[in-house]
Amino acid sequence: MDNILSIILTLSVLAIAVFLVPLLIEAKRTIISLRRTVEDRLNPALEEMQSSLKSIHNISDNVNDITEDIRRFSGSVSEVGQTIHSISGLAGNMSSSMSIKALSLRTGIIAGIKFLLTNLMNKGERK
Repeated sequence: MDNILSIILTLSVLAIAVFLVPLLIEAKRTIISLRRTVEDRLNPALEEMQSSLKSIHNISDNVNDITEDIRRFSGSVSEVGQTIHSISGLAGNMSSSMSIKALSLRTGIIAGIKFLLTNLMNKGERK
C-alpha cells in the first residue's frame, strides 16, 4: 500500500510540475515583456512628465509673482483713492469756508451801505 501511495504522490508531483513549468515559462515571458514596456514607454513618459511638472512649477511661480504685484498695485490704488478723498474733503471745506467768508463780506458791505445811505438821507439827524 505504501507503494501505491508513493506512486500516487509521485504522479501528483509530476502532474503539478508539468503544469507549473509552462506556467513559469509564460510568467517569465510576461515579466520580460512588462519590463520592456516599462523601459520603452513609461520611462520616457515619466521623464516628459517631470519636465512638464517643472514647467508647471515655473508657471506657478510666475503667477505668484504677478499676484503679488497686483496686490501691491491695488494697495497703491487704494492709497491714491484715500488721498484723493482727503484732498476732495479739504477742497470742500475750503470752498465752503470761502463761501461763508464771501457771504459774510457781502452781508457786511450791504449793511454798511444801508447804514451809510440811511445816515446820508437823514443827514446825521437823531430821532
